[in-house]
Amino acid sequence: MEHFPVILGLCRSALQATNPAVRGHVQRLIRALEKDQARDQVEALKKLLEPTEAITDIAPSRVVLSRASLYGEMLTPSVPAPVDKETGAPLAEIVHPRANGSAKQPIFDPVLATGIDTLLNEWRHVDELRAASVRPALATMLFGAPGTGKTMLAHHIAAQLELPLIVARLDGLISSFLGTTARNISSLFSFANRYKCVLLLDEFDAVAKLRDDPHELGEIKRVVNTLLQCIDSRSELGFTIAITNHESLLDPAVWRRFDVRIEVPKPNAVARTEILHRQFDSANHNEPNIRFLAWLTEGGSGSDVEKLADFIKRQQAIQKSNFDFFSAVRSYVQMSAHESGSKNRELIAEDQDKLARALFQDQYIPFSQDQIANLFGCTQPTISRWLKNKATTGAK
Repeated sequence: MEHFPVILGLCRSALQATNPAVRGHVQRLIRALEKDQARDQVEALKKLLEPTEAITDIAPSRVVLSRASLYGEMLTPSVPAPVDKETGAPLAEIVHPRANGSAKQPIFDPVLATGIDTLLNEWRHVDELRAASVRPALATMLFGAPGTGKTMLAHHIAAQLELPLIVARLDGLISSFLGTTARNISSLFSFANRYKCVLLLDEFDAVAKLRDDPHELGEIKRVVNTLLQCIDSRSELGFTIAITNHESLLDPAVWRRFDVRIEVPKPNAVARTEILHRQFDSANHNEPNIRFLAWLTEGGSGSDVEKLADFIKRQQAIQKSNFDFFSAVRSYVQMSAHESGSKNRELIAEDQDKLARALFQDQYIPFSQDQIANLFGCTQPTISRWLKNKATTGAK
């Protein structure tokens, strides 16, 4: 039932008065819903008819997400995803908790990680917030540069809540036919509102653009207006996560619909080092190598760091005993043109003594002389001589 939360609230208010007629109407509604096999809605109504003493005894024995606090039915693997009525293209992909159970936890700096934990803690206590007459913030916007782990974070959140993740598919939602995109968005939200789930709207800017964009036709206004209505209707029903790499393109009215807005930045030096530790077996790469790769990827995203690690591992598997770490790194830099063109990447082509001095003087990931010697496979006195020669040259 699309507007069940409203009906539930009306029933709760009406039952505060001891009127047998009201109870009779609620019982009739329960019997009608039982015929439709709407089990969750039936249970919610039956609880309203229970004596107050019995209701107060229903308290969770441990701090977990109370599924009773989320409206809707359980979304089982047998339920098909919604489709476009004309083309039959799926409007979403459904990822169930078991399939999402191995979702990796993204590595962020401590401040952002604390913010994510706070969000999860709130979403686990929706029932307590409602009991205290506090409106839970169920809509979250994740924004930032591409490759920073926003989609991975959404999967991780759904896995932590043990809820299915409904991932909107833009290729199914967006249509060239007039009015079809708006209708598909409405169908997607109606489907998500029916079940206990997390709705993920990836590449959100594709359907939430500014309505005064001169390059867009009037159809975008229809789409955004529909989207606003759908987000409003879901704001009390279930969790919604929207992701965008281009937050400046979003219509301000859409932006305001999200109570929680989290910027996911590119990883700092500590986060890049942790990502690399996850990627490599400690037996295959020593700490100086890890630190060097973290230094090399300054200004890169988490995805950039993982691509570099994958390349190094592929070369190591192919070359085996002939594998040369620095040759592999130089090959990667030559084969992976990067839009940022960072200073550290450019230094890879320089002589080893110049590269060693850059590592020794780096302010974010400084290297000791012993670490540089281990990295280059030479002695510490050699590194000391390289650094001393630079100092002598500078004095002249």
